[in-house]
Order: sequence, then C-alpha cells, then structure tokens
Amino acid sequence: MNEYLVPLTSACTLVTLNYVAMKVRSKMLTDSFEQLLAPLLTGLACIIMMLEPLPEPFGLIDLRSLPIFMAGLRYGMPIALLSTVLPTGFSLISHENHVWFNIAQDLLAPALISSVFHNKEYRNGFLDIPIRHSLQICTYVFLLRLLIHGLLISRLSWHYVGDQLFMLAIMSATFITLIIMVNDENKSWRLQRQMELQANQDSLTKLPNLRSFMPIANNALNRRQMSIMMIDLDNFKQYNDLFGHLEGDQLLREISHVLRHHIREEDYLARYGGEEFILLSSEIDPIKLSLYAQRLCFMAAQSFLHKNQSVATPITISIGISTAKSPQAELTQLIYEADQALYESKRQGKNRFTHYKELQVLDQKMNA
Repeated sequence: MNEYLVPLTSACTLVTLNYVAMKVRSKMLTDSFEQLLAPLLTGLACIIMMLEPLPEPFGLIDLRSLPIFMAGLRYGMPIALLSTVLPTGFSLISHENHVWFNIAQDLLAPALISSVFHNKEYRNGFLDIPIRHSLQICTYVFLLRLLIHGLLISRLSWHYVGDQLFMLAIMSATFITLIIMVNDENKSWRLQRQMELQANQDSLTKLPNLRSFMPIANNALNRRQMSIMMIDLDNFKQYNDLFGHLEGDQLLREISHVLRHHIREEDYLARYGGEEFILLSSEIDPIKLSLYAQRLCFMAAQSFLHKNQSVATPITISIGISTAKSPQAELTQLIYEADQALYESKRQGKNRFTHYKELQVLDQKMNA
C-alpha cells in the first residue's frame, strides 16, 4: 500500500508548488518574462514530481504530467513543449528506465493533448478555466495509456487497469484543485483590476477621469513637448435646464463618444469635470493643431444637428489649446493656459478654437 501513498504525497507537493508559482507570477512576472519563466517553473515542477521513483514499469506512475497539463491548457502548445525540455534532460541524465517511452507518454503526449483545450483568454486571466477540461484531458491520457499498454503487452491485467484508474482519480482531483486555485487567483486579479478601473474612470462617460489623466500627462511631458486641449460643451446649462438632468447626462455620454472616436489614436482624452474634457496630444505644430481642433468642432456640431433643431442655443464645443514650450513643462501651467484660451473661444462666440499664443500676441498689442 505504500506505493499508493507516493502519488498522494506528490499531489500535495504539486498543489504547494502551484501556490508558490502563482505568487511568484503575481509579484514578479510580466508578459515579456512569462515566455521564459513559465516553462522554466513548469519544468522544475515536473522534475520535483520525478524525484519520487516509479513503483513499477509502465504501471503506477508519478505526476510529472500534471504541470505539463497546466502549461498546455493555460499557455498553449509552444510553452507546453518548452516545458518538457528540463524534465526530458533530467530523464536522460538520470538514466531512467524506458526513458524515451516515458518522455513520449508522460511529457510530449500531455503537452499536445492539453494544448488542444487552450484558449488565449485563460492566459491573461479574463476567462476562468472550465473544470471539465481537467476531466477530459485526464480521461484522454488514461485511454492513451491503456491503448499503448494493450499494444505492447497485448493483454491488459486487472491490476494494471486498477492502478491506472487510481491514478486517473488522483490526477483528476489534483488537476481540478490546480484549476480552482488558478481561477480563484484570476478572480481576485479581475476584482482588483475592476476596482482600479473604477477609481480611474468617470462613471458617466466611461472616459478616464482627471485622477488618472494627471500622472500620465506628467510622464509624457517629462519626455517631450505636448499640447493640451481644454474642450467645453457649449450651452450645456440651457440644455440641462430645458430637458432635465437625465437628458443632460445622455448628452455628455454622446459627446464623449464623438470625441473618443475622432481623436488621434495616440492621444489621451479624459473628463475634466462637469461638461469639460481635457485632451493630451503629441501634436505641437500650430497649423496641424488648428486643423485637428477644427475637425473636432465640426464633428461635434454635425453629431448634434438633430438636437439643435429643437433648441434655441445650438449644442457645439469650444476648445482652448496650449503647447509646451519645451520638455518637462509644468502641466498645471499648460492647463491654465488652455483654460484661458477656452474662455476666449467662448467670448468670441463659441463653436471655435483658440491658441493660447494668440492671446499672448493680443495682450502684447493691447499693452503696446
């Protein structure tokens, strides 16, 4: 009976190793390192499983396949096959009995079989791994071993079948435990990510809020010159008073949708507060910025043509633009300048844009 305690001990060890690996992954791994460290950790787990000797040839086996199952299911075939390199080398160095047979049956076959059930969403943690996959994979491996043994021995003994059924139960239970652990870790990660997203996202428009905008804009300004656009929805108070707050909220959602779909892909848009939005742009050329702002004003006006037919004051946007004079400019100063330019756009009649530099030129003329 002692031989039946070997897989039970190995199963407990593997669960512990899986817990440690998950913690290492959450603390240390990034996507770039995961390609290397995932097969490395999987291979080491296989070797630890192999340190328990096989109780009998082709009969009761160790759990070296289980880490490969997880690698194939979660990461796909390339990483699963890479995960077999270390245990294969260990088998060859340790002069294991029937070495090539064990490599094919307990390493390569599990890598190929488990990879069939791989989904890329399992890797990034956005989708839980179904428990049924563990039962399917273990069953296929069980049938494969019976088939291979039948071809080699020509007659299956009840002792062998009983051993394999015992291993099927141990492997399935351990595999299910590993999947549950991974799914629980992913749920915790998704919950944390959702909380972070909610903290950095405006609940009404689903745009980033000012809290998330400021550090991103500061980091960008530390590297290069950038421009800030302050964008304000014209006549919003009148519209809100006329149609109510629910319609006003819907108007804010609509304008955020328009802006989000017409800004440049590399630019960053956030809700500043109320009916104001703030845009961080890598464009610093005044002419191109003018064309950019003009296009945003036009698209906003076009989007609200149907609403403007029913109101005395049209729904449009006004924009104020400020460009950093050099890298590492003060973000708060840029926002102040863009805000002053926005006020000038409002004063000039709305549905237009103003560069802060134009205000400086105008002030110089007035002072002269």
